[in-house]
Amino acid sequence: MKNICVFGMGGIGGYLTARFAAARNAEPDSIFITGIARGESLKAIKEKGLCFRNTDGQENFFHPDLITDASGSLSGNALGEQDIIFLCVKGYDLAVACAAISPVVRPKTVIVPLLNGIDICGRIRTVISSGIVLPACIYISALPLGPGHIAHAGGKGNIIAGNESGQEYDPAPLVSLMAKAGIPFDWQADPFPALWTKYLFIASYGLVTAMSGKSFGQILETPELSAAVQNIIKEIYAIAEAKGASGAKLPDSVITSSFENARNFPYEATTSFARDVQIPGKPNESELFGGTILRLAGELGIPTPAVKAAHDSIMKKC
Repeated sequence: MKNICVFGMGGIGGYLTARFAAARNAEPDSIFITGIARGESLKAIKEKGLCFRNTDGQENFFHPDLITDASGSLSGNALGEQDIIFLCVKGYDLAVACAAISPVVRPKTVIVPLLNGIDICGRIRTVISSGIVLPACIYISALPLGPGHIAHAGGKGNIIAGNESGQEYDPAPLVSLMAKAGIPFDWQADPFPALWTKYLFIASYGLVTAMSGKSFGQILETPELSAAVQNIIKEIYAIAEAKGASGAKLPDSVITSSFENARNFPYEATTSFARDVQIPGKPNESELFGGTILRLAGELGIPTPAVKAAHDSIMKKC
């Protein structure tokens, strides 16, 4: 894998770009990194490079080999065929991103989506029929400090990925690439239990932080909000169990661990979903959380009153 595209230069995309660029700097010409950005971020990275602050507070500038935007067809932007494309966009930008990369996806192009959501691969497949899509998730807290300025605030930055249903992809080249970049990577033949486990946490706290405007710490000390999180976790767990979590049963303990996971974050921490909801007119990922859960619950005949209450409250704010 030499030609790497990172689509979206926010927190996750910035982290990946910094890691890959450091690996390329240590071994020149080993990989070619294309970054896709827009607006002020694109301008800043073009002019100065990507400023990345690691968890120790050290800042360095990293330069993709090519930095461009997604206007029009990427095939017209000298992007060319890619070995691997990391999708690091928000859910509301996913369809546009897929349409942009579609012209440069070949049968062996690997697509790794690192978005919130449990049905991301299905959404990608409505736009892109070619290529290899790997269900994946990442554990990291990384956020923009300004245009082209990213901070790795916490988390190992570890990625879990595996085969799409019915797919048999040999992960050896990807494992090698991640090792070269120093990105913790775990290949799982069936990644869906891991994806559901993360979704239990991020969707439940995402809905309640967006509904209430409260931080993790405030939710944990407020009985009614804590109860709302726990009820949402149980409702999502019921959906995962009904779908079989792709054949692997989730442990009962995941209900408790998903709730308690918030204690590992700073008191004032919240979710990007909640921050987006608080900005009038800003797009948000309500469809990936409440919308998706309610749709799946309806298909499976599972009652989800806690999710519905939170989702309805959020939609009144938007």
